[in-house]
Amino acid sequence: MLIEDDKIKSTIRDIPLFSELSIEQLRKISSFSKIKSFKKHEIIFNEGDFYVGFYILLKGGVKVFKTSSKGKESIVHLVSPLTAFADIPLFEGGNYPVGAQTLEESLTLFIPKEKFLELIYREPGISLKMLAGFAKRLKSLINQLEDLSSKEVPNRLAKYLLKEIRISGTENLPEPFIRLSIPKAAVASYIGTITETLSRTFKKLQDEKIIRVSGKRIFVIDLKKLKELAK
Repeated sequence: MLIEDDKIKSTIRDIPLFSELSIEQLRKISSFSKIKSFKKHEIIFNEGDFYVGFYILLKGGVKVFKTSSKGKESIVHLVSPLTAFADIPLFEGGNYPVGAQTLEESLTLFIPKEKFLELIYREPGISLKMLAGFAKRLKSLINQLEDLSSKEVPNRLAKYLLKEIRISGTENLPEPFIRLSIPKAAVASYIGTITETLSRTFKKLQDEKIIRVSGKRIFVIDLKKLKELAK
């Protein structure tokens, strides 16, 4: 393996899905998991592919998307490091209901379905400990759908920026910031708008002295106003 076993166990425990598992249970999961690397813009799996397991993103960025019958792509989830994806069909059955593609060079931990289910059949207590993690994921998806249906683009963008700031760990700096490592089109699709509208919204926030943009970095000048906008 490219990453030491202890580091994998530590990484898995950072995922809400596995946060309640014991060290011994984490060791068993890591024993059959595999490190997989992907190039920028590489397809990890397509919508409708046979389901073989789920992933934890260790490094990079991934978009999870659905494609309509007319070929229009909608981004369901932008995956950040130390986040699991493609885990929902694990117990539901069926094929991958969405597609996944890297936005940059990425490193993942792949957890195969069959080996994982074998472990759960032997130790059913693991699935009980994972229910809390699934509940958190479901709540997050419900909140995202509510935001798309009830909030305007500036509100949705503000909420996205705050989430990314928390992930980047810069929220306590004088000017919290994120590095926009993914295309604006991906961000636009994720918050339910188009690139042109997103660009106008960025300009609006800059004109109102809430953010400033320097290359690929977005700095927050007025965090209080950004939080108010995200409500």
